[in-house]
Amino acid sequence: MSGRKAARDSLGERLGHQYLKVDEAAAYLGLSRRWMYRESGRYGLPRYYFGGKLRFKVADLDHWEKQQKVS
Repeated sequence: MSGRKAARDSLGERLGHQYLKVDEAAAYLGLSRRWMYRESGRYGLPRYYFGGKLRFKVADLDHWEKQQKVS
C-alpha cells in the first residue's frame, strides 16, 4: 500500500465521519484547501452545505478520485 493511500485510509478511520470538513477533504485527496473551495465544483466533485459550511462525503471523494485516472 502506498504511503499516501495508507495516510488517507488512516485519516478516514480516525475521523469516523461520513462527511469531511474542507481541510480534512483537502488532506484526504492531497489537494489544497483553496482548490477545494474554488475548483471542486468546477471539476465535478460533489459538495454539500450544512449550516453554510462546505462538506465532502468520503464515498464521493473516493469515487471522484477513481474517475480522474489518466490512461
